[in-house]
Amino acid sequence: MATEKGRCMVCGKEKEMTGAICDLCKAEIRGEAVDKQKQIKKDAERELRKEGVKPEKK
Repeated sequence: MATEKGRCMVCGKEKEMTGAICDLCKAEIRGEAVDKQKQIKKDAERELRKEGVKPEKK
């Protein structure tokens, strides 16, 4: 994939990009998704413990 100048759909800045979103915004969105996934897992394990079920650790 060739890099070309374009305007990022998220931040609106003109940068060298390979798609519609710049690399910095992609990394930030990915990081937020991982954090949210960890929080969901933590909340689910907490609810299981409330019910008396021991969650499996991997």
